[in-house]
Amino acid sequence: MERQFFAVTSDMVENLHGIGISVTEHVLYLTVTSRGAIRIVPVRQANADGDQNEYHRTKEIGLVQAIDEWVRLYTDQENRCYKVFTAPAGRFSEPQWPELKEAKIFGLAFRDKGRLVDSAEHPLFKKWAARDSD
Repeated sequence: MERQFFAVTSDMVENLHGIGISVTEHVLYLTVTSRGAIRIVPVRQANADGDQNEYHRTKEIGLVQAIDEWVRLYTDQENRCYKVFTAPAGRFSEPQWPELKEAKIFGLAFRDKGRLVDSAEHPLFKKWAARDSD
């Protein structure tokens, strides 16, 4: 099953709540693979009580570690967390990051794909609110 993430402006949170949709805070990490593929990896943040799922917590630890060195994240299903393995020194060359500003990356990931819900007139909001004529 494909999972899609949507960005929501702060003024839409209450509108979404009004139709039974809750939102959660995520931090987005820009990643690059050893083969040069670029991805945005969302990590769900702690809730209002400060609780965070162990998968999310350990995933973020690995992504933060990956800022300074090549790592592999491995899903440890038995322990319900991620394990982080550091690549041997010199195994991979320096990553090639795209020369794009953050706003452009965000636009490509959300706005340009119609995944930025910023008004009650957005087609997705209408669909979720069952006001879509389709």
